[in-house]
Amino acid sequence: MKNLKRLTIILYNSYDKTRWHEAHKRSIARAAPICYAFDCNLAIMDFPCTKEDILNIKTTIGNSGEYLEKLIEKNRFFIVDKFLPQFGIPIATTSKPDDNKVISPLETAYLLKKKPVGLYIGLGRHGLPKDIMESCVYHLDITEKRISLETCTAIGCIPAVIYTHTKYFSKVKSNCKR
Repeated sequence: MKNLKRLTIILYNSYDKTRWHEAHKRSIARAAPICYAFDCNLAIMDFPCTKEDILNIKTTIGNSGEYLEKLIEKNRFFIVDKFLPQFGIPIATTSKPDDNKVISPLETAYLLKKKPVGLYIGLGRHGLPKDIMESCVYHLDITEKRISLETCTAIGCIPAVIYTHTKYFSKVKSNCKR
């Protein structure tokens, strides 16, 4: 998208931080085609794996890893243990946003016109830890109704909603030029 900064989806490992589980692999495999389709970077944080582990993921999800490979080829996949400056503004995704930090999906899309944005998505039933929640500038409830979504649903829904808002900006701008 022209004139928009990059959105990075950051999968935060709330599972076991010492063992490489099938749940880790499946989450990455599910997120990769979503990130590719909606023009996002993908980062994984606090995952117990190496780049080699990532390259060896074998799954039927995501066209057998095709989209993960494409993200890697385009330098749009990151394995990190902390939030990187190039991710831009840190935003926690949650169904329980702090009222003082709430940002809407539309506001998030507007923010992307100015700066890159890194959206944390917590894996597992514990979601994002308190320190991550506190460190984030904003909290995004994608439903705007405080409805908790299953992780895979959130992984698909969050980038799709924000991307749709950004596409709308482009259409409105191009229609105004006619």
